[in-house]
Amino acid sequence: MCRRVSCGSCGKPSFAGCGMHIEQVLGDVPRAERCRCREEKAAGNEAPEGGGQSWMQRLFGK
Repeated sequence: MCRRVSCGSCGKPSFAGCGMHIEQVLGDVPRAERCRCREEKAAGNEAPEGGGQSWMQRLFGK
C-alpha cells in the first residue's frame, strides 16, 4: 500500500510504496502540484551510457 509523503527535493506531495495506489493517496492533489522528480530523473536516464546497448551488445559489437 502507498502513502503520501513530501518530496525531499522539491517539497511537493509525492508517494512512497508500491506505486499501485498513487491516485488513492494523491487523488486530492492536482497533477500540476505533484512532485515530478521521479519522472524527470527517469527521463534523464533514457539514453544510458553506451547508446542504449546492453553490455553484451557492447562487448560483441552487435
